[in-house]
Formats: sequence, structure tokens, C-alpha cells
Amino acid sequence: MNINKNEVRVIACDIDGTLLPYGASRISEEIFELIEQLTEKGIHFLIASGRGEESIRKLFAPVKDRIDYVCANGAIYIENNRIVFTQPFKKEIIHGILNDFKEDANLTPVIMCTDRFYIILSGTEEEKLRKRKFLKESVLEEVIEVTSPDEISQEICKLGVYQEVIMEDSTLHHYRTKWPQSIMVCGGGHWLDVTYKGTNKGSALKKILHQKGMTHENLMTFGDNENDMEMLQFAKYGFAVKNAVDAAKQAASYECENVASILRKLI
Repeated sequence: MNINKNEVRVIACDIDGTLLPYGASRISEEIFELIEQLTEKGIHFLIASGRGEESIRKLFAPVKDRIDYVCANGAIYIENNRIVFTQPFKKEIIHGILNDFKEDANLTPVIMCTDRFYIILSGTEEEKLRKRKFLKESVLEEVIEVTSPDEISQEICKLGVYQEVIMEDSTLHHYRTKWPQSIMVCGGGHWLDVTYKGTNKGSALKKILHQKGMTHENLMTFGDNENDMEMLQFAKYGFAVKNAVDAAKQAASYECENVASILRKLI
């Protein structure tokens, strides 16, 4: 592995499964220290996640004002506490997908807008109570319950769909075939991430680099799952962590034991 330290001007890193082991709730202090040192060197550090801004800010509280945020798998980009751009769904597409998912009691879509989260619950009252309890414990954002997507006036940027039982490949293929205007990829564990076609972490980073007058040669990325593939493939220095799924490893140029081991090389 040959890293030209002078080339790397932007680093984008996934959270869950990459910086944060599944089931864990705290980022290591070493990562915060490395981010401090890298930003002092003039390197732009981005968190690129399926999560929303508030959830990321809580996790990265010690450095929250030193980093910027590629949220919702690239559908929302926030720099210096300001939304720079969004890549939302077309209304008719997302409403169709939501109405389809509503018919499947196994699926609970968490609807991400620029600054709010919504849910549409299906199933019996007992099932709805169980889902409300789970979402309160796992989503880490205030969630507004609605009965129809028509009640949501904001642009919808992403769906995080919780599957109580992970759907069969044939079922996922059915949804992907029925809604080709969307991207449906594993976001980790029981979560299925759904964004508008062409919206992903890689497409967001391409826009960001263009705005800064940079290219993929100035970019280093880290990821572990299907929703990281485009940014791993796009970056000159794309690293899949050791626990990454095969698809992410195939998309990346390199593999690493962990993120910190590579960041240290840039100091």
C-alpha cells in the first residue's frame, strides 16, 4: 500500500460497522484525537452515514464542529452547520414505495427528511406497540407518527426500513424490480436503506469534491457494507475494514484492520 499523504485532502468515513462495531454505542477516544490532528493539518473530515445529523453529532460530540456531515446515504450534505445540498426522492415515487411497504407488517419504514423523522406503522395494535418501543430505543431521533405519506410536507430524502425478519432475496428482488427508480441496499443488521436512484455516498462526495476543485485522487474513504460501495469505488484510497461484506471489499481498492491504523499514517 502506497499512500501519498500530500494527495489526501478529504476523508469520508462510515459509522456503523466501520468506526463503531455493531451493538456498540461509543466512538473510541483515539478516533477523536486523530480527527483533531487531521483537521489541524487542513484535511477535511466527513462522516458519511445513513444516519441523520443529530444522531451523528451526539456520537461525535467532542469534534462535532470540526467535521461535516454526509447524511442519509448521501441524500443530505451539511457543512458548517448549513445544508449545502439534498438529493431527495420524487414525491410520486416515494409515496408509491411507502404505500407498498405499508402492506407488509414485517417492514417498518423510518422516513428521513432534512430535519425530521416520520414513521408509518402497520399491523395489529399489539404489533404497533412493539414497533413503537423498538423505534424509541433504536432510532435515536425524535420520530413523528403519521398514517399516510400525504401528511408529510417536507422532501423525503431516505428510508431506513427495519425488517423484523430479514426478507428473502426473492422478496428484495421483487421490490427492486417494482421500484427501479430507487436504490435498496443493506444498511447493516436488519436495516434496509432506500434512496432515490443515483443518490448514494459516492454521488454526494463527487459533488463535494467538485465544489472544492478536487478529484477522487484527493479522497480517502472507509466503509463496510453495501451502502458504502460507491464511495469506496470512487475514491483513490478506498478502504474496506476487515469485517466488511464481500461486496464492499470488492468495491474498495484496499482493506485495513481498522480505520485508526490508516489515519495514523497520515499524521
